Amino acid sequence: MRVISFKIWSDFAHFRKHYTTSSPLTHSIPPPSALRGFVGAIMGFSRENFPEILSPEKSKFGVRVLLPIKKIRLGLNYMDTKDGSWVQLDSSSFRPIIRKDGHGNPRLHTQVRVEFLKDPMFEIFFHHEDYRLLDEFAERLRSHRTVYTPYLGITECIANFEFLWDAEVQPFQGVSNISSAFKLEALKALKLKSGTGIVKERLPLFIDADRLRKIGDEVIFNPHADSIVAEIEGAFRYPQTENTTFAFIG
Repeated sequence: MRVISFKIWSDFAHFRKHYTTSSPLTHSIPPPSALRGFVGAIMGFSRENFPEILSPEKSKFGVRVLLPIKKIRLGLNYMDTKDGSWVQLDSSSFRPIIRKDGHGNPRLHTQVRVEFLKDPMFEIFFHHEDYRLLDEFAERLRSHRTVYTPYLGITECIANFEFLWDAEVQPFQGVSNISSAFKLEALKALKLKSGTGIVKERLPLFIDADRLRKIGDEVIFNPHADSIVAEIEGAFRYPQTENTTFAFIG
């Protein structure tokens, strides 16, 4: 199986958990649904087309944590559009009529506490059945060319990226040092060692062109940017290593 590996990083990232509302929380790692958008931005796929081009039947994505995961919360000022705050117009001055709160203050913005990843850095594993698409994608990574601006979750978190390797990888069976996140259902045996950190999260794996979440699954990873010693289904040997593996999650 041909796999392209590349690194992505930014100052901040936010991959919103769909079940959070007034105080949005973020996933700890980029979901495959967000990675499909990231690849689509580099390749220039439209929002309507990339879910089909990068569907789970044609493509696979894996994630490796390269720096320990850190989270912070920041207050963001959102424009208040409730109750038609910005739509009424003063016909004499042609200025918007701003509604006021209970204290008589103009109600212009509302502040929301949003959780962000701080200094996130990940290695991404990408496979596609169309090797011509992989050829073009690898060339764009090497030359650092994109069609649209890539970002990590939301447009305010503009991302950088770097090509790492392009290789044919081989399946691996048995216990190994798993460097990436992997599906909970793939776990066969787990060997804990002192200091091992394990996090389980449910991630959206695929979102269709109508922005509907079609596939989700539970994944396991080490938030301290270290490997997990385990045996799983669907592991692949990391190039030029003896006992280090990675897996796809969606």
